Amino acid sequence: MKAKVLKYKFDGNTIVAPYMELEPYAENVFISLARKNEYGNESEDSFHIICKIGDVHFSCGQYSRRILDKEGHREEAATYCKNWIENTLKDVEDGKIIPLLSVHVFNALGLDSTPLVQAREEYAKKQEEKRLERKRKEELERKEKETRWQQLLDENKRKFLDGEKITAEMFLEITGRDGFDIHIRTKGTFNRHVTAIDRNGTVSFRKYKGRRTPDFTGCHKAVADYLAFLAGNEIRK
Repeated sequence: MKAKVLKYKFDGNTIVAPYMELEPYAENVFISLARKNEYGNESEDSFHIICKIGDVHFSCGQYSRRILDKEGHREEAATYCKNWIENTLKDVEDGKIIPLLSVHVFNALGLDSTPLVQAREEYAKKQEEKRLERKRKEELERKEKETRWQQLLDENKRKFLDGEKITAEMFLEITGRDGFDIHIRTKGTFNRHVTAIDRNGTVSFRKYKGRRTPDFTGCHKAVADYLAFLAGNEIRK
């Protein structure tokens, strides 16, 4: 038999009512082929489950033939359809998400869908509030993380200016934050070879067997120029 069936379009948001070929499955329950298994395995063919209430048919999901043939599944489907209206109204009371399809089914049955629409609006409002709260928390965490990072840079800058060694990574981060430009080749030397450096230009570095000691002239110059840069900024203040 063929009947008009309320169902979601492929986009999952639009309700359509195409005519579908229905096969009896249980009391007031039908199935309709949704998709053949690409490997020809009929037990894995996918079917729409169609509930019939009054003269209204609507899809309640998709299952494989293997699932549909399981013992007790027909009785379960019949009970689901029989209690569908009652359970939908219970979901409204419990504040659960109400599918758009349910609103269309209520309208098609001539039932008052206002509680369902209101429940959807309330659920959407709560979800938006949760989204905004997550966004606020994420922003707060980002700011706290940034504050901790800036404090770490401040601490390492103080150590550097006090004559202690800091990592090359920290030196590059600090100079970058202060707006002091270091030549890209010198940055490469810092990243590849230097493990630590102090304000005197004393370098701790990685020594690779069979390779010559790198030239740290650019690193020494970067340190000296950075200190001069800071001194110049202090004078201008």
